[in-house]
Amino acid sequence: MSFSFDHSQEPTIRHDPLSNRHIYLAPRRAARPNDLINCQKANCPFCIENSSMTPDPVQQWPSHEALDWKSRIIPNRYPIVEVGSPATQTGSNADPVITTQSSMPAYGVHDVVIESPHHIESVLQIPFNDWVGVWTICQQRMKQLSKDSGTTWATIFKNGGVQAGASLAHVHSQLIAIDCIPPTISSKCDCVIHQPTLFRNILSDANDEDRVIHSYKNFVAIVPPAPRQPFEAWLIRKEPSCFFHTENQSCVEDIARFTQHFPAALELLLPGASYNWWLHQFPFLSPSTLHQAAEHWHWHLEALPRITPLAGFELGTGYNVSTIPPKTATRLLRDTGCWT
Repeated sequence: MSFSFDHSQEPTIRHDPLSNRHIYLAPRRAARPNDLINCQKANCPFCIENSSMTPDPVQQWPSHEALDWKSRIIPNRYPIVEVGSPATQTGSNADPVITTQSSMPAYGVHDVVIESPHHIESVLQIPFNDWVGVWTICQQRMKQLSKDSGTTWATIFKNGGVQAGASLAHVHSQLIAIDCIPPTISSKCDCVIHQPTLFRNILSDANDEDRVIHSYKNFVAIVPPAPRQPFEAWLIRKEPSCFFHTENQSCVEDIARFTQHFPAALELLLPGASYNWWLHQFPFLSPSTLHQAAEHWHWHLEALPRITPLAGFELGTGYNVSTIPPKTATRLLRDTGCWT
């Protein structure tokens, strides 16, 4: 089924006053390629042979080998947000949060991270050193965006598989920076303000309840206490740290390891399962009311398998339903032997 409407309409943020919920309205994304099955090397815009089909990169690795790249970051041609004058920056003391007006421009940066020059579909096919290179250029891009006065918060996320929202088979993820603080991050900051030891308690409880999957040098991989889907896993910084882009190479290598270990374990447990992951760091620019949360923040990555669909109860109430106890999921993930 196809629909006819104006794909050129700029992205906006829409507000629902009844639920106090916001949505991003991005008509241009309806025109993006959507071909997980028939996308071949000859017509894939992410393959190195077809680099002319995409915009020039904003980051690339190795940066000194322009014609022989292994990973690159390019502007998304079908963005959720677009570069422009930030709607929320009305003064030096303005709090960068979404307002309750019915519609406002959706400003920001939306990039695609092409994770390999070759037409492969899984991050497990990427050599580890090259995978570290992917996370390195993501870190470099985050550092660039953190210096932009119009950028308040940014994330990296992956849609792995059709059930997770992937539209092209070639391995890639996405990076988005916006000029407001998402409700999820705002809520987490509020929790940390009221309970400064929250992250420390989460890690301690995971250890006490046998929900630790693996301990890396700088991070701990755990099954959360209330997983939204079977085999959900979090990678949490052991020590307080606000931002991915300020970390050393050891941390970059740890996150690269986890983001290959997790899909490898999931593939053994549920072959072909889709999954998402996303990065939750502190806002680059935050109102004074959140500053007291910064010293206690542990940036983290959440990885969520897409095993069971959201049905009426979940959509109607906001509650998630999972079927495997956290301790059991931890044991099954550990027993795959994918974590070293």
